[in-house]
Amino acid sequence: MPGWLGWIVIAALLAGTPAGAEPLECPDPRFEVLSDDDALAQKVCAFARESAEKLAACNVPISEKRRVRIEVVTEMPEKCLGLYYCGEDKIEIPLPEVMQSMRLSDSSLSHVSPEAFFRSIIVHELAHAAFDEVPCPFGSCITASEYVAYNMQVMSLPEADITIFETGLDKSKKISRDFLNPVILFMAPDTFMTWAWIHLNQRPDACAYIDDVMEGRVRLDYERP
Repeated sequence: MPGWLGWIVIAALLAGTPAGAEPLECPDPRFEVLSDDDALAQKVCAFARESAEKLAACNVPISEKRRVRIEVVTEMPEKCLGLYYCGEDKIEIPLPEVMQSMRLSDSSLSHVSPEAFFRSIIVHELAHAAFDEVPCPFGSCITASEYVAYNMQVMSLPEADITIFETGLDKSKKISRDFLNPVILFMAPDTFMTWAWIHLNQRPDACAYIDDVMEGRVRLDYERP
């Protein structure tokens, strides 16, 4: 979830940033990790590199000129499993055990293992970081950003988990762009995720369509009064 959603001030007040820790510079120079747990920081470095490879393979690149900081914190705003600060190259994610305690039992991804889900949230937030470089002709392009982030999150999961996820979907349901809007995103994010996945997989080439969104050839947002 990106930081423009009004979470920035809340997160600054609530998030438990590691005290006194120095950021670990990852082997991939695009990333650094701030955590009180050195072993976890190294694992997040590895996850970030793997996530960036998955994103780039589907036309969602993280520029080699970037340095994105991932902070592993003890607290997050309610229901917020990850937070990207737009324009700041900064991501906050909760400790794995905190993330696990925040997950909803009725989520469409509740079957995913804790580690695979933790990785998928890193993919989601790094997708927001990649989308942050996409010019937006409107006040915000939140629908497109979340569309890319949720779809890349699901795409990054193990094949068996994707199969289980899809079992509960009506993939024959025609999903138009009008279904994908901020109202659904805010009120029912799980529904937004499932509809976004169905919509993407109704395109002839999923990664080519993601590229169209990233390049602005396809617009999922519009000017709002």
